[in-house]
Amino acid sequence: MNKMPYYNQCSMKKWEHILMYFLFGILISGIVYLFYHIVPVSVVIGFLTAVYVEKMYAESTVKKRKKTLRLQFKDFLGSMSVAVRAGNVEIYAVKSALDDLRLSYSSKADIVLEVENMILQYEKGGIPLKELFEDFADRSELEDIHSFAAVYSVIEGKSDRFGDILTQTEEIIRDKIEIEQEIETTIISAKSETMVMLIMPIVIVVAMSGMGSGLLDSLFTTAAGHLSATIALIIFAVSYILAVKSSDIEV
Repeated sequence: MNKMPYYNQCSMKKWEHILMYFLFGILISGIVYLFYHIVPVSVVIGFLTAVYVEKMYAESTVKKRKKTLRLQFKDFLGSMSVAVRAGNVEIYAVKSALDDLRLSYSSKADIVLEVENMILQYEKGGIPLKELFEDFADRSELEDIHSFAAVYSVIEGKSDRFGDILTQTEEIIRDKIEIEQEIETTIISAKSETMVMLIMPIVIVVAMSGMGSGLLDSLFTTAAGHLSATIALIIFAVSYILAVKSSDIEV
């Protein structure tokens, strides 16, 4: 088979990881500096923390890609179902679905590349479609694709209800996506409020620092001030992590 991606692995290039690491390092260093006003400490904490933040960002790109792939797979099944109901056998239904996908997505979209690979491997390599779907499912690590591949491996060439099965699978995926979107809609205001609450301490410190008159001198020059700043930063970091984790919804 052609070398196709494993979707549980980050697709970012090495230079992208390095770039994001430095961007996060600079940003976090700037935030820490607001609380300490000590450049060496701010830089060390900033770039050490950036290792974890960059990892979180890379993981988020993996989740986003898999989420997009599932939406694309739903459209693929919908197009394939229409083609099967029109009397096409499986491979011609796949080709028809590919034509529809090319109208909706770019030539570099994951689902377009996957279906192109399936057709190529089926026609040139003689690999059965059920094996190609199973390979796709294994690499995607998506439950919906695994379920479809398992059903298809059982019914391939044995059932005249293939079109109905395709339709049912597409409906299940669509229902799950709609439930996710409804949940996200109900918590979007809460997420916005959380982000505002996370930003406010930074805004307050910047504002008070800009007022002059030594309002925050004790924060920057005394041991008690540094301790208070450290506790505040820890609470800030924990709150950010909890906010990100709590917004990660799976159905």
